[in-house]
Amino acid sequence: MLDAYLQASIGQLLERARGLQMSIARPKAREFHALWQLCRDQLNTVILGLEALLKDPRYKAAPAQSLRLRDYKRRVKDLDLLENIAFAALIRANTEDEKMTRLVGNIADEINYPLIPPVVSCQSQFYFQAYPLFNLLSVPQKEVDFLLHLPDLHHELGHFVLVEENNPQIDGFQKAHEKSLADALTYLFNLKSQPSRGPKQDTAILPIWETCWVKAWMTEFYCDVFGVCSSGPAYGWAHFHLCTKRGGDPFHVERSPFSSHPSDEARMIVILDALTELGHGAEAASIEQNWKTLLGIGGYKATPEFGRCYDRNLLKTIAKSSVSGYRTIGCSPSSSLKGKAKIYDALNEAWSRFWADPSQYAAWEKGQVAQLLV
Repeated sequence: MLDAYLQASIGQLLERARGLQMSIARPKAREFHALWQLCRDQLNTVILGLEALLKDPRYKAAPAQSLRLRDYKRRVKDLDLLENIAFAALIRANTEDEKMTRLVGNIADEINYPLIPPVVSCQSQFYFQAYPLFNLLSVPQKEVDFLLHLPDLHHELGHFVLVEENNPQIDGFQKAHEKSLADALTYLFNLKSQPSRGPKQDTAILPIWETCWVKAWMTEFYCDVFGVCSSGPAYGWAHFHLCTKRGGDPFHVERSPFSSHPSDEARMIVILDALTELGHGAEAASIEQNWKTLLGIGGYKATPEFGRCYDRNLLKTIAKSSVSGYRTIGCSPSSSLKGKAKIYDALNEAWSRFWADPSQYAAWEKGQVAQLLV
């Protein structure tokens, strides 16, 4: 049964894969050439894998059929990812994508970014997302026309740094991340040995928190600090903006191992500590004041569970360690960019204008975007 099924299904998948290869000519914009070649290479790997499922004698033996089925599913998943993310970015590449890609390239030059900057596709339906497998960054379609969320580009650049392999230049940031993760796990281990201060089920949440810290939370904290270190106070305001528009309870603590981000309040604490560490204490105080006002308006309050999950001393250590790690990789810190870097100045001036003259901000922003995204 499986052999007959795979003969027909894989034949169809091979046609689909080869059709993708033929659908993309070399892009005109040179910034997209590396993505184009990467897509072709990875698609060829998928094609070879699918052909092996039909021809490789190792898949013919009866005991190998479960492995054959698992590998088939994996190849389908790989093809879906290529088609829906990477090839989709190439198929729809337009002037807006080229502008955002050039902007990220200019950010990389401005901060002395240690890696090849990613291609940017303006097709995301899930806010800003990094795809290190393709060196691709996806942003919402119309972000190219606005400034206030652009500091989040710096956050996404941090994701590529954390997953880079065998690159001594960025060891310091990655090792700081590893040390902070060890600190978090040590903190949770110590919680297990303490008498329960709440309902019995509280102890059952600790393994889930461990999973979240390992899989996602520490990475997000470090990318937040990468954003702070490279774009300064504008990143703190961008987090404030995002939480106001789309956030829920900032003190909410996820009870699912599939949580992708820490609580917004915990992230803000780390962001403010990092800003202070970098010499932006006055700006951090202004952001904090507005943030507390927002919390009061929303009626949000910290819970004992929030304090247990996000220990204040642990968050302070994360901010300090991540800033120190950033300083080791050769990137320019935000404290050295003011008045010397076009994009840094534009993003921070945007927030100054936003608060100083709200009624005229939209008109000012339109003209500024035209100058910045050429």
